[in-house]
Amino acid sequence: MIAINLLPVREWKKREAVRQQVSIFFLSIVLLLSGLFAVGFAIQGKISAQRAELKRLEAQKAKLAYVNKKIRQVQQKNKEIETKFKAIENLQRGRTRTVKVLDEVVSSLPIDRLWLTKLDVKNSSLKLSGIALDNHTVALFMRRLQAASIFKKVRLAATKRKEVQGHDLMAFDLNIDIVGS
Repeated sequence: MIAINLLPVREWKKREAVRQQVSIFFLSIVLLLSGLFAVGFAIQGKISAQRAELKRLEAQKAKLAYVNKKIRQVQQKNKEIETKFKAIENLQRGRTRTVKVLDEVVSSLPIDRLWLTKLDVKNSSLKLSGIALDNHTVALFMRRLQAASIFKKVRLAATKRKEVQGHDLMAFDLNIDIVGS
């Protein structure tokens, strides 16, 4: 006898294959979505950790901003003090320089032969005006000034005859450059 199978086995196999493929498709989608959610949560955790770190660093920056402000104030005061010290040093140098200049001028004077009428010290120059008995006395005074180490160059600006209390004398003007100014 011939056995005929009336059951739709082929259709069942086709349906089973389709059902299996659909199941695998949905399972793949579920696995993909669960993987994406896991990655999303991991990234979200890193972002929240970074935000917390940023807040901590900003709080620390705010604390250090106060310190930096104080440091800048101290540095500014330090610069002001240094400027004042330099000014004081310059004044001290200028004070001793003026004394040295006057000392050299006085020690170079030919006594009872030359008299100064005007002395003007400005920065690195000295202007002298005076009266002498003759040209030789003025020349002697200039040589003595030139020999002094504090003066660079001694120049005769002018000489002229002048009568003072009935005496015929020489009026002179000198320009002198001072060393170290």
